[in-house]
Amino acid sequence: MISTRTIQFIRSLQVKKFRRQHGLFVAEGEKIVGEMLKENQEVTCLCALESWLENHAERIPSGTEVHEVSPSVLKKISGLTTPNQVLAVGRVPRPGWSREELAKGITLVLDGIQDPGNLGTMVRTADWFGLKRVFCSPDSAEAFGPKVIQASMGSVFRVRIHTEELLPLVQDPGRDVSVAGATLQGKDLYELPLHAPLLLVIGNESRGISPGLIPALHHQVRIPGGGGAESLNASVAAGILMAWFSKQD
Repeated sequence: MISTRTIQFIRSLQVKKFRRQHGLFVAEGEKIVGEMLKENQEVTCLCALESWLENHAERIPSGTEVHEVSPSVLKKISGLTTPNQVLAVGRVPRPGWSREELAKGITLVLDGIQDPGNLGTMVRTADWFGLKRVFCSPDSAEAFGPKVIQASMGSVFRVRIHTEELLPLVQDPGRDVSVAGATLQGKDLYELPLHAPLLLVIGNESRGISPGLIPALHHQVRIPGGGGAESLNASVAAGILMAWFSKQD
């Protein structure tokens, strides 16, 4: 039986302050937890209904703290409006990186993306196009916050996410690595021959790329359009750019 103390601790992880304090996050639902287990993400605690445990017992890593819980208990610890069958607590990964790695393929660089849904969608799109790394500025949404995890549909467990100050990265990305940023003043995307290795910088939803980063860009690119909209949603723009540059790779 799960203790009151454990219930309270898991509930506390729905709050950002406690996730940061403990270096832990919460993942919920069959799809998300399934991806977490598939990618060998470290799981410290797992709470699930009896039916889920019966069907997935062999997938749970040895040494994991496992609790069979009732629907009412799952509802208590869940952050979802409608709880699913399983909830897992995982340790936030802290992957390292090197500039040699940046010389391979496309790397997404997110400057001040503050909407968790946008961030999660961008990570999911990066995963779709085979990107291995995403860099987020410290003022971006929490990469392993519940809304980002849900929006990514588990892609946060496949794509290596780094939180870094971006200026040193874009100023010195490494030999032969281009840095391109999406701006409204940039050159027409379809007329700009760019290839990997590439850092692709996407700016804040309303302010765009930080002024301090603009001088470090090798190229400013613009997605051409003929309609009346003032701009594109940041995650939509990122998806178009990733699709285009992946095609050129």
